[in-house]
Amino acid sequence: MYGAAKIPQQRLPLSKKTKKWREECVDAFINISKFGLSERRSNLKALYDYYNGEVDEADYRYVIKPYGKSRENFPSKLRNYPIIKPIIDLLLGEKSKRPLNYTVTVKNADSVSLKEKAKKQQILQAVESMFLREIAEPKSLEDQQKQEQQPMLPKEIAEQFERTYVDDRAIKGQAAVNYIMYEQEIYDKFQKQFFHFLVSGETYSHKGVRRKEPFYDVINPIDIDYDKDPDVEFVEDGDWAIVRKYAHAATVIDNFGDYLTEQQCLELEDPKHQSVDTYLLYRSEATGSGDNVYRNRLVEVVTVYWKSRKRIGFVSYSDPVTGMIEEFEVDESYKLTEEMKQNGAKIKWEWVNEVWEGTKIDGRFFIKMSPVPNQRTSIDNPSICKLPINGFKYSDINSNNISLVSLGIPFQINYNIFKYRMELAIARSKDIIAQFDINMIPKKWDLDKFMYYVEGTGIAWVDYNKEGIQLSPQHQSVLDMSIKTIEQYVLLLETTIQEWEKISGVNRQRQGSVGAYEGKGASQQAIVQSSHITEDLFRKFSRFEQRELQGLLDYSKEAWISGKKGMYVMPDTTTQYLDIDSLGHMESEYGIFMSDAGRDQENIRQARELSQAMIQNGMPASAVLDLMDTENFTGIKEKLRKAEAARQELEQAQQQAQQQQAQQQMQMQQMQMQADMQEKDKDRQKDIEIALINAEAKDQTNRLNIDLEKIVRDYDIKEKELELKREALDKEGDTEPNGE
Repeated sequence: MYGAAKIPQQRLPLSKKTKKWREECVDAFINISKFGLSERRSNLKALYDYYNGEVDEADYRYVIKPYGKSRENFPSKLRNYPIIKPIIDLLLGEKSKRPLNYTVTVKNADSVSLKEKAKKQQILQAVESMFLREIAEPKSLEDQQKQEQQPMLPKEIAEQFERTYVDDRAIKGQAAVNYIMYEQEIYDKFQKQFFHFLVSGETYSHKGVRRKEPFYDVINPIDIDYDKDPDVEFVEDGDWAIVRKYAHAATVIDNFGDYLTEQQCLELEDPKHQSVDTYLLYRSEATGSGDNVYRNRLVEVVTVYWKSRKRIGFVSYSDPVTGMIEEFEVDESYKLTEEMKQNGAKIKWEWVNEVWEGTKIDGRFFIKMSPVPNQRTSIDNPSICKLPINGFKYSDINSNNISLVSLGIPFQINYNIFKYRMELAIARSKDIIAQFDINMIPKKWDLDKFMYYVEGTGIAWVDYNKEGIQLSPQHQSVLDMSIKTIEQYVLLLETTIQEWEKISGVNRQRQGSVGAYEGKGASQQAIVQSSHITEDLFRKFSRFEQRELQGLLDYSKEAWISGKKGMYVMPDTTTQYLDIDSLGHMESEYGIFMSDAGRDQENIRQARELSQAMIQNGMPASAVLDLMDTENFTGIKEKLRKAEAARQELEQAQQQAQQQQAQQQMQMQQMQMQADMQEKDKDRQKDIEIALINAEAKDQTNRLNIDLEKIVRDYDIKEKELELKREALDKEGDTEPNGE
């Protein structure tokens, strides 16, 4: 029971949730919402007016109407001199440059076993390749070089596996999130939501499945109402949420044409305005102009999401093959068969939460009143379900919510008042004026001639001898009409800005204003201290971004039930392709983890400062430029690892090339040595042959000489023998008788 509105009973079977029951639920939640009260909407709208610089005279009534009446033709007008907007714009600019680092993991129970199986398989493959390498005989020099390379040991393989292993399902989930962020322009929408968060202290979104694709819409804080537990932070964990928007008939037909009849579409062209509290009518009343009333053809569209109850059963039975107790979930219409009862099957019934939706158009048409098709539930707890609407407030614990703009409103009002007062002081301030008695003007001069000489020459000519007039120098005096409080107003304005910067956490150093005598170290320390104050804003919004990406990934399971293929472009202009298997995607329970963007930003800055040293140490300039294009620290580390791996491969290739070159040089030297040895052998053989030839020639000469000597000796001997024979003959002739 909420006041006069009574919420229908939710713990009912589906058969009793009739059309009447559904319409009563939609009307009941609309009646208990705060849309009928304009106070919340007026307060939120005022925050956006202060950001845009709109002046609400009610805030300055005690200044411009101090006695209850306005003063006409006053020399000053109260204007807005924005000091809130520059701070908000600076934080928006910083948010646009902060990296959005997210990692998709798989939370399924089999993730650990699959990882261990993959690690075991990789180690076995490495050991097998080592064994084959040992028993293989190198057939060539290249095979011998490969065999000389030291293989990785199983311990090293396990360590490398722990660093590099990623579940294939997590890779698919990461690709799915990247595709959704590209398709739905999530970066720009997160930036818009951060703007709402800074201005109003609230930010909201609507996500789900539309035309078999995940969608993501930003909701204006003025258009939403909800209810949740005091200890629940995010709206998606609450009890109900309502979104009320105003749109033309064409937009309504675009979004809900499948659920409207032809007669209803025709009637929307002439809206009945069952709820006259439309935005344009409200704006007309606020501005005092009624011209928008005649062109108000907007249709009110109210969408309600609430948590109802449904009955589910858990059937437990004994598997006839394994004998293990198995269990599966069934709906309330399921009944056990006689055969299952005989086999000992039992069913346990429970009531769990279920998200319903219903839309009311123009206060008379009810459509889409049914359970939300894509329920975001948990495998561990089937009663946990989340609303398609999500959002949170900056600081509403035990108090009213605040925002950065709401904190700056008092400073903005004081700043405008001081400016107004200073303008009045400037209007009242005159120069130092000389005061003369009018009788001091010479007798024959008029006032214009007297002022001409005063302004032209700086001399005031005086006639002290006028008839009947006694003048003396005492009739001359100086009147100081300057206002001394102007400097005090300037000091007050400067103090107001300093106090606002202190509260907001964005000091002048962070805005780029550095004093003439401030050192670099002092300025950097001031910027660091300033960032500590605003870091809480970014941290809280980062948690919201994490839940949003988690929700989009969950809704993609329902959207891509038949699989998904596509292409998208990453922020570094690389093209990626998406190929999602429907069964594996639906059975995966993903988890998204966000890194500390503030710390990553500092790490990125330091990594980029090392770029010059990287180039000097041999890293290619193209790899360093690739690092400059990376917006997250994880990507920088990955690219550094790849660059280092490429450098190591290059060094190994260079070492191998050097080794091959050295081996070739050794081979050439060996060949040269062999050739030299062969040449030397040839020379030695030649010398031996020459020596042999010479020796043989010498022998022949010696033999010839010996033969000649022998011939000579023989000749001498023959000569001696002949001479002896002649002498013997001669002797015989002398001894014969003369008578013969």
